[in-house]
Amino acid sequence: MRELSDYAKQLGAFVVLVVVQSTAILLFKLCQEGGRYTFNPASSVALTEICKLVLAGSLHLQYVNSSKKPFWEGVTPKVVIHYFGLSALYTFNNQLSFYALEVADPGSMSLGKSVAPYLCALLLRFTGERLHSLQWVCVVIQCCAIAIVQYDACKGTGVLPMRAYYMIGMATVITAITSVWNQLIIKGFEVPINLQNSIMYAFGSVIATGSYLHSTTTKGHHKAFFEGYTTLALLLVLFQAFHGLAVALVYKYADAIVKNFANSSVMAILIIISYYFFALQTTVHSWLGIVIVLTTTYCYMNIAIGLQQTEAAAAPKSAPEKAHLLEDGTVTNSNNGEASSNNGEARA
Repeated sequence: MRELSDYAKQLGAFVVLVVVQSTAILLFKLCQEGGRYTFNPASSVALTEICKLVLAGSLHLQYVNSSKKPFWEGVTPKVVIHYFGLSALYTFNNQLSFYALEVADPGSMSLGKSVAPYLCALLLRFTGERLHSLQWVCVVIQCCAIAIVQYDACKGTGVLPMRAYYMIGMATVITAITSVWNQLIIKGFEVPINLQNSIMYAFGSVIATGSYLHSTTTKGHHKAFFEGYTTLALLLVLFQAFHGLAVALVYKYADAIVKNFANSSVMAILIIISYYFFALQTTVHSWLGIVIVLTTTYCYMNIAIGLQQTEAAAAPKSAPEKAHLLEDGTVTNSNNGEASSNNGEARA
């Protein structure tokens, strides 16, 4: 019964992320007029980070008031350093997404990022986390399907300009790195999740605001901080903030691979929308590739994860516990003399 409950949490977090991310990426495109944003992208990123900080801080304050625990529970300098690095990468990647979507449609952007599960699987493997063989099969097949969708057999090239692929590729690599890094932090430190998010978003707000101020020093016309914000632009800020919280839920109840597999479902929704509303050119190969991606996503979420949990449950109870990679050190148990990790187990 408990295993079913854990799976339900994983699936629920997955669905929430798909809905929020689909809406956010679509809003990126809808906010453009003549291929340009009506507002300054740097100011939008700064507003998003501030909005995330307010949401996460409010949730943590509510937790502190109800639990009567210290506000800075479990926070160490090492946690702060990790989140400073994460904030810098997230802020850069958020701004990169604005420029990538000026030359790419939402479906192709999401589709390109669907290769991130393979990169996450490799990174998690290096950290010592083992995957079921079927999980690896799903990840590899999905990457091949993405190549099928994005390759134009008639032209012998991709369906988008090379500049778009460079930006999408960079965004995908950063997404994979930040996904695994954030997962290791959330599950590797005994710090309330909303407090961790608050620290990261505080750094993100400062970095993003600094980026906006720097952009105003360059040559050319510069929009004021709040200039050009329409209802759609404000909705973009709001859904980008919700996206950050949804990602944290996936990291807590699932892992970085599940988070990136959500991109596959997002891709299916956005490819259809792009075909009907953004004049995206598709072929039979494109639709067959989409079917393969969705099939492997279903297989991963409904079969492969279950097999991994079954094998984990059948593993010997005396197997040594995997050491945390982000924080080390052991303490001696005076009752039995065995060394045990002092970093705390990952949250359920």
